[in-house]
Amino acid sequence: MPKFQTPRGTRDFLPEKMLRRQFVLDTLRAVFEKWGYEPLETPAFEDWALLSAKQGGGEEIKKEIFYFKDKGDREVGLRFDLTVPLARVVAGNPQLPKPFKRYAIGRVWRYDEPQAGRYREFWQADVDIIGSPESDADAEIIAIACEALLVLGFKEFQIRLNNRKILESFVKSLGIKDPMAVFRAVDKLEKTGEEQVRKELKKTVSSAQADEIMKFLKIRETEELRSLAKSDEMREAIAELESVLNSMKGYGYSAFVRSDMSLVRGLEYYTGPVFEIKVGKARLSIGGGGRYDKLIELFGGKPTPATGISFGVERLVDIMEAEKMLDTPKTIARVFIASAGDVRPAVLKAAKELRRLGINCEYDVMQRDLGKQLQYVNARSVPFVLIIGEKEVKEGVYRLRDMKSGEEQLLKSLEDVKKWG
Repeated sequence: MPKFQTPRGTRDFLPEKMLRRQFVLDTLRAVFEKWGYEPLETPAFEDWALLSAKQGGGEEIKKEIFYFKDKGDREVGLRFDLTVPLARVVAGNPQLPKPFKRYAIGRVWRYDEPQAGRYREFWQADVDIIGSPESDADAEIIAIACEALLVLGFKEFQIRLNNRKILESFVKSLGIKDPMAVFRAVDKLEKTGEEQVRKELKKTVSSAQADEIMKFLKIRETEELRSLAKSDEMREAIAELESVLNSMKGYGYSAFVRSDMSLVRGLEYYTGPVFEIKVGKARLSIGGGGRYDKLIELFGGKPTPATGISFGVERLVDIMEAEKMLDTPKTIARVFIASAGDVRPAVLKAAKELRRLGINCEYDVMQRDLGKQLQYVNARSVPFVLIIGEKEVKEGVYRLRDMKSGEEQLLKSLEDVKKWG
């Protein structure tokens, strides 16, 4: 018989791993909803015309995503993020009250070369504000990200912040006509290093211009930025950046946010502020986002400002596991009802009552003896066993055993299980 495996770049998640993932997803969902955001679900695949729209992804994205034709010979592709589908939804529903605040948690697919922390199928958790052009919206998105990370237990994280209009204005002031070529080179800075980026820049700009750009990327203070501003556009973008930074002080999160002129983010649909989340001592990236004021209009909607941020769930969970931050139960069952003898009706009755009380439980469905049932409990790491035998049924009691300590208690009511489990 052949041995089948998951397709390249995908993974199975057995229950113990899935419980840890579910904890992270539930935590993010709870934080998003606490801030008043509502859920949105979109299809796993979209029309190729949408995915390949300029700024949405472009024709060149075909090699980077799962593209195919359906049985009607229609071109479609699996979604590569959750932002493009959101823009389509808003463009097609202009009646939505603004600001429209939504979150989305789901799978996306990219035809990347699989490697550590990078898969072809992975989950994202996004939160976005549609309809507000104000810096307050960008600040709120960043504040939500900060709260989510703190609730998850991160103590060391950093959100890099920039405004693409600042770098674009500076590049234009140098007489460079194609800022996007500069953006593409700068976006590789962390992966390839300064010298490689400098070489990449020199393919489209002069050596002197490349030097000026590399020097500019190291600026961290807005005072220095203002001294270099030669246009109203650049001064306005610096003011937007300062507004977000000042809002972070009001939220109490300024220690986690810093400006970084080298941050541009690769997708072309970003139009202003951009941000990237890094966590842990190694400062690994687990997500990012920014403002995309032209994307909804690109998909046939009215001109609509928008901003949002996305968490990469796979990388987030992997880091939390590596840093032993996920102390989640190994099983969802809190109580196993073990039967000793012919007491099936009593077991079923007890199970029904425990579930009514909100206690997750299970019982034996294989007619095993008590010893084999307890072996199963240990293998599953169920914390408590409720033993019911003929003696217990006759006396109207239950025997509850703590599997970690071995301690037992006789209970007269299943309500008492709550005190233990």
